[in-house]
Amino acid sequence: MFVADPVFSCSGDRKPRYMRILRVAQKVYPEVPGGGTYHVHAMSRDQAAMGHDVTLATVRHDDSLPHVEERAGYTVVRYDPAFSALGNDISPGLARYLFSADNFDVVHAHSHLYFSTNLAALRRRLGDVPLALTNHGLYSQSAPEWVFDLYLRSVGRWTFEQADVVAC
Repeated sequence: MFVADPVFSCSGDRKPRYMRILRVAQKVYPEVPGGGTYHVHAMSRDQAAMGHDVTLATVRHDDSLPHVEERAGYTVVRYDPAFSALGNDISPGLARYLFSADNFDVVHAHSHLYFSTNLAALRRRLGDVPLALTNHGLYSQSAPEWVFDLYLRSVGRWTFEQADVVAC
């Protein structure tokens, strides 16, 4: 998934097998500027250009944005947040989507700090679709350090442990 070449089948014919990738990210570029959000966009764009079918599930941060949008070769699916805790939007719609989307080859979630990534880890625990997790930083900038010390020893650690591969 992280290489420039398509995945090849095991039959020996070297025929490329393109993947269906479900990317999960709490925030998305260009709506939210920044290195992590741009990384999510660029990776989605580049994998789509290589022939992979990429869907990015995220939380809607602007009511004027559509629920579904085609962007740079990939699909963005946005869900409204129900509430927010310590800068972390909680979206039941995104949770329902994660557990109903069963036609993906891999789920790639970004940052263990978000509820959506915790849900992706739970989906991995209960299912058989591999989970890749990209860590964009260990501590939150919106919560006290002592809160995240506790979080990293519990939910954060559990989230990392569910992943088949972690990239930093």
